[in-house]
Amino acid sequence: MGRGAADFSRFNPDRIATATVELGTDTRDATDVVIGLVTVKGCDSVVGATPELEKHWATAGTLTETVVAAGATSKPGSVTVLGNGSKRLAVVGLGNDLDLSNEDLRRGAGHAIRRITHTKLPSMRRIVISLDTDHGKQVAAVAQGAVLAIDQFTKISNDDEQIPRDTIVVIGPSSAQQELENAMVVAEAIRVVRDWVNTPPNLLGPSELVGQAKDYLGLSKGINVEVLDEKALAKGGYGGILAVGGGSVRPPRLLRADYHPKQATKHLVLVGKGVTYDSGGYNLKTESSLLTMKQDMAGAATVVAALRVIATLGLPLHVTIYAPIVESMISGAAYRPGDVITTYDGTTVENSNSDCEGRIILADALARAAEDSPELIVDVATLTGACIVALGERTAGLMVSSDPVADDILDAAELAGEDYWQLPVTEEVRSQLSSPFADLKSKNTRSGGTIYAAAFLQHFTKDHNWAHLDIAGPAWNTGSAHDYVPANATGTAVRTLVCLAALMTQSTSESAEKTADC
Repeated sequence: MGRGAADFSRFNPDRIATATVELGTDTRDATDVVIGLVTVKGCDSVVGATPELEKHWATAGTLTETVVAAGATSKPGSVTVLGNGSKRLAVVGLGNDLDLSNEDLRRGAGHAIRRITHTKLPSMRRIVISLDTDHGKQVAAVAQGAVLAIDQFTKISNDDEQIPRDTIVVIGPSSAQQELENAMVVAEAIRVVRDWVNTPPNLLGPSELVGQAKDYLGLSKGINVEVLDEKALAKGGYGGILAVGGGSVRPPRLLRADYHPKQATKHLVLVGKGVTYDSGGYNLKTESSLLTMKQDMAGAATVVAALRVIATLGLPLHVTIYAPIVESMISGAAYRPGDVITTYDGTTVENSNSDCEGRIILADALARAAEDSPELIVDVATLTGACIVALGERTAGLMVSSDPVADDILDAAELAGEDYWQLPVTEEVRSQLSSPFADLKSKNTRSGGTIYAAAFLQHFTKDHNWAHLDIAGPAWNTGSAHDYVPANATGTAVRTLVCLAALMTQSTSESAEKTADC
């Protein structure tokens, strides 16, 4: 049976294209072997060579001399393949330093796997990656890069196409088994985010996304899920969510999920923007933008996935997520520019632009989150095109309530191997929030659009510690696939949130060591 609309009615892990991952000790029985090449002070050196590989592949002196003669270089991302048929050796460039970071290894494995698997084969591969990984975190990084690179969205088709499930073997110490397994938990969550974000909007509206999120979270013990429908939202006073979702025949939802282990002493709240399709409303988007607006629910998908990882790893941290989920459309019931909206906490907002819908629904969710009085609130959103203009497509914007919060987020991002850049939330911008018709206006001028949006959101956090991650750029790759990042949905920010959760537990336990990235 092909993969049609019915396949999307419930969360189905089998539709996430993946591979089997193992920990190994040798390269026997491999169809493909991956090793690395570095150049240190002008001298080339292979990374991950074994006596077996030297014996089989060295034809021009040493294995290093052989692969260099074949054209291999240490340039990061370069991949040279020796051999053909059933036995191949892939040499990936790893740069000019033997002291490789986890992200170097993750990207190197991704580059190699992408090159090896770019053509479909009728049978399964057994790919062995040998990159001198001598401890668990390195093994985890290699495995994660490989799995994320091999992942792909299975197109919706009536063709009964079977995709072989490759086996990836990472050579490393037996003590790395647990960290390898934890890395796969994180990788699976990232693949789920990618799958949701790539899914066409007609197949994944608010109720469908909520249903799939409930099924997904239900795979982990200890997570309690609550869903507010349009009636409950009206009763609760969630005016922002109702206004943005009012133009669609598919009513809005608010997903709240809570994980509270007995040993937890700190509370983290994650809030994710969930616009399953964003037309821009009466401020209609351009033709080119409309095609990819299914990705505007990446923030919601990210916080759901992060919670599942945190619970599965058993981190002793109280974590609550809020995901306001709407479809922003045009109709006679759609909210208009100039409307005044009353949000959850009673703040009135002049709708200056209906394409600023994300901050309107997040206002409700943040105000509700503030009632939980957590140690930290983090919101994640594909919020502003201005952030892409400022930072490009691979770096997310970070705006915070204080420098210590920024330090925590940036530390987590560095451990995760994801790129963020802190932007200020200035008093000048805060002074521009006031409206002559309401307490706040949702948008000001084009200048400083990312910072203005952050200042608007911070109003609803009620002086709690807070961070805003604007992932508008890195959540969707408009270019070609690179290293372990595919074209289209990327699954960014999941690793950073998991690392943040792990770091928040360090003062009370050693459980941060459980995570694959931290």
